[in-house]
Amino acid sequence: MIKTNTNNFLNDFINELKNGNIGISFHSNADLDAIASSLITYELCKRYNEKCCIDLKQGLSKESIIALKEINIEIKKCDFNYDKLILLDNAGIEQVSNLISNKNIPLIVIDHHREGKIFQISKLYYIDDDASSTTEIVSSFASKLTINLDENISTLGILGILFDSNRLERASKSTLESLLYLMKNGDYKKAISIYYKIIKGIEEDFSIKMAKLKGFSRAIIGKVCKDLIAVVTEIGSYESIVSRTLIQNGADVAFTIKYKEGEDIRISIRISDKAISKGIDASNIARIVADKYNGEGGGHIGASIVTIKNKKPIEKEKFFSYLVNLINGICKESG
Repeated sequence: MIKTNTNNFLNDFINELKNGNIGISFHSNADLDAIASSLITYELCKRYNEKCCIDLKQGLSKESIIALKEINIEIKKCDFNYDKLILLDNAGIEQVSNLISNKNIPLIVIDHHREGKIFQISKLYYIDDDASSTTEIVSSFASKLTINLDENISTLGILGILFDSNRLERASKSTLESLLYLMKNGDYKKAISIYYKIIKGIEEDFSIKMAKLKGFSRAIIGKVCKDLIAVVTEIGSYESIVSRTLIQNGADVAFTIKYKEGEDIRISIRISDKAISKGIDASNIARIVADKYNGEGGGHIGASIVTIKNKKPIEKEKFFSYLVNLINGICKESG
């Protein structure tokens, strides 16, 4: 479902681009969807205004760094202060708090995550939670405006869609339309090759393998909704990968708590298709958990994140009991 605060987002978006210095950014540790959508938005912005830049202070994930190197894309750092900020692929305020500390900067939010608190403080927003990726959304804008993306950016866009759609497993008609647009100039075979290279690298990475094994060894496992397996574990890094691995290995509802002293607590939530069919929604659970712990939560029906500002560690056993009651209650309400 598309949610926006304007009758013609694309027209109003273009009008915003025509004036001022425009910054473009994303969530911390930017994945391929975040960085691909940012580069496409940058090309779109440049049609109307030379004063556009991508703010990289949020950092890039390993996957994004590998992809940029493989495709030979170099992103120049912002060399001016921007007075408008486009935020892409961001589930909540906590992930970009350092970017929006200056409340005087107008925000434009484009996203495929279910809306969190950040859209409430934005000047313009466009949220399509049916889209598989933010790259899909901005590619559709670029297509409508007949933006001629070069081969490298188009190839990165293909890669962004492949990763966030789980290699088109969550694709829709609009996903394929955006993909066809990107394939006009992009190299699909190259994108697929890089995709598998990155996946292989993740599987063979020593620190990731250690995180997965620690996640399994620290797990609390139980039954919810009569025949679903719920798992809670804790880790120091790679929480999203650990949650995904738990689902791939039999869990239906997986929660991985990332805690490092001095850092925000992050809880990665993953839900299996079987759990989704019973009415369990990861983004809804994320909002409920965030409210309980005074954090920020959001994401998708099958995968979400909760961020909690610098607090003492969550007691895993109590958290598990709380979640069992919460999820059983959701199943009862769903019938």
